[in-house]
Amino acid sequence: MKRSLAAILAAASLVAACGSGTASPSSGTSAPAASTAASDSSSAPSASSSAMDCAGGKQATITFWHTYNTDGPETKQLNDVVIPAFQRYCPNITVKAVVQPYDGLHDSLVTAVAGGGVPDVMRMDIIWTPEFAKLGALAEVDTMSGFDQIKGSVFPGPLATNAYQGKYYGVPLDTNTTVLVYNPKLISAAPTTTDELKAAAIAAKGDNKWGLGLGGDGSWNMLPWIWTLGGQVTNADYTKATGYLDSPATIAALQWMIDLKDAGGLGPSVTGGKPDSWGGFSGGNYGMAFDGPWFFPAIASAMGAKPVVMPTGPGGSVSVVGGENMVIFKNSANPEAAWAFTKFMLSDEAQEDMAAVGQMPVTDSASGSSAMTSVDYYAPYIQQLKTAQPRPVVPTWTQVDKILSDAFDAAMRGKKTASQALQDAAAQIDPLLSQ
Repeated sequence: MKRSLAAILAAASLVAACGSGTASPSSGTSAPAASTAASDSSSAPSASSSAMDCAGGKQATITFWHTYNTDGPETKQLNDVVIPAFQRYCPNITVKAVVQPYDGLHDSLVTAVAGGGVPDVMRMDIIWTPEFAKLGALAEVDTMSGFDQIKGSVFPGPLATNAYQGKYYGVPLDTNTTVLVYNPKLISAAPTTTDELKAAAIAAKGDNKWGLGLGGDGSWNMLPWIWTLGGQVTNADYTKATGYLDSPATIAALQWMIDLKDAGGLGPSVTGGKPDSWGGFSGGNYGMAFDGPWFFPAIASAMGAKPVVMPTGPGGSVSVVGGENMVIFKNSANPEAAWAFTKFMLSDEAQEDMAAVGQMPVTDSASGSSAMTSVDYYAPYIQQLKTAQPRPVVPTWTQVDKILSDAFDAAMRGKKTASQALQDAAAQIDPLLSQ
């Protein structure tokens, strides 16, 4: 079962979930369904599932909040396949899954934390995890049985979104990233370096035509280019922006983007102009775009467009991590049962079952499942996840994101030089990193 175009476009409205408000649907609502085929419900437990201790056999009921979509197959797969499988392995644990609307969920969760109305376990947007860890709402999971095995099996980028002050407060559940997509009718060969991309983008310019269209100049769209071109946002432990965001390398990376726009290689969609990135790509105005796997069933597949990993620059080939984490709330009455369910959701069986309805796995092993390999456009996304980076994992990310996005926008519109925009942003971000 494929999701309708209307449903996919509706999902794209949730850009604030994992992006910066431009064109970055949350993986929980926007990845296309590869297949609705489920694993045989009568099959024997997998080795990883059999190894679970099921909370020592203690009878328990846990509440699981999630934002899987209900207009597509995700919630049905969870309820009809994944949870029943877990409860065959752990019949002593009952899982009550509760769908939560994404809109307004953050504020509702803050209220629930204050009032003690949180669930036992939750599928949480990756950008919220450090914030709720700072609030003291989440349980540390790095001391729990089996955490080290999970840590060694998942992609490092998604894992990093769970870290706060040297501890882990969750584990990655599903993920996504963005890659370069090109139209072979307009771009003869996929660029493999940033120099090749610049040349191809400028060569493609013409009357109402540009080589590259981006979904905006917010952090979700801009950071992959900043990182790939050798720039940074903060130091490694997210405590300082000055000297990193305003470094010569980061200034040069932003200036590269400005120069590409001024040369006619980067289209007006980068600053919110028309045509937008989706409409411009489908209309033949943009030869290349930069987007997630949801782009294909909506637009790109019918056009014969091709996805490739981010072209290599001075910083490597780096994109951005999106997705959701599994977190356990500190006041759960049944943390062992919640952890048993969390571990099952990271098993190959559960990861592959959710991959069958479009949720990109966070483990390398599940990424090789037939649900993923049977869809040809997933391959570059899986490859890109091996080097994709999280946005700064800080409790104040929402404020940091706004400052970054405003700085990028001012520079791209020519209201500030790249140097001044980044210096001003670094000075504003530094105090937020110490909170």
